[in-house]
Amino acid sequence: MDAILLCMKKRGIRFFKNIKFPDSEVIIFHKKDNFLGLLFHRKKEYDNVMVMAHGSSRGILTTTHDPSHQYEIYISLEEACAFKNDFVFAVSCSTANEFGQRCVTEGAIAYLGYQVEIGGLFSSYEKENSNIPKRINTAVDTIIKRIFVEELSRSYEKFLKEPISVQLLKEFFSFSIERRISKLLSMSSEQIYTNYNVKIPPRDYKKYVARIVLDVLSYLDEVSGKLVCLGDNNYISASYFAYRKLEGADSHNLSDELEANPFFCALQHESYKAYLRDLVTA
Repeated sequence: MDAILLCMKKRGIRFFKNIKFPDSEVIIFHKKDNFLGLLFHRKKEYDNVMVMAHGSSRGILTTTHDPSHQYEIYISLEEACAFKNDFVFAVSCSTANEFGQRCVTEGAIAYLGYQVEIGGLFSSYEKENSNIPKRINTAVDTIIKRIFVEELSRSYEKFLKEPISVQLLKEFFSFSIERRISKLLSMSSEQIYTNYNVKIPPRDYKKYVARIVLDVLSYLDEVSGKLVCLGDNNYISASYFAYRKLEGADSHNLSDELEANPFFCALQHESYKAYLRDLVTA
């Protein structure tokens, strides 16, 4: 098992369900009970955990049916202890504030998450674009959602299968999203349809799309700057070394590789360093 994922099927974030990890073993939960149950059972293990859900400074949120109170706490500050010994990547609004800090205080080795709301990346029609038809905003939003999910999957699998740190995961993810979205500016409506199966009339494409994409890139710049790592940003995934052993790497060479890894050398978590040493020599 390379990672444990909570991917909630809730209003506004259902597109996250399209995430795929074809080259690694990621266990996916859609509700918290079995997800937290497994984490509490594995509190002594060192796991990679990803959360894709609504969030706030004080916890992971779920939606309600009350228009006047649309969200409520789903995973609370008191349940942050479930992430002890783990690396947590939370794709959620604002959790890298009080909730993320509580996770680290309760023993998480590292917590990667956002300090701001990120929903605006996926809902450009909610912004002040009164002279842009909603159907055009919706079309572009569909493309942005797909890019985000694809690059998130690609970046996370890179982290699981290569000896890179949480800091490099963050930088690779932020750069790859910006690069993919920027490419939209040089594509024609025909190329957009070919690549994303989204139809935008050429006239509307020329008139509106570049403007929306530039707005998204500006918003992305703000959001990416607030994707932060709490705890030890030199954390590297043990799954990489498990894959190397499956490939036939012998313990001596793998041990040398580990000791030469600059992120391993900079790790502050001595128990996890000892665990990695034991893993490569077992």
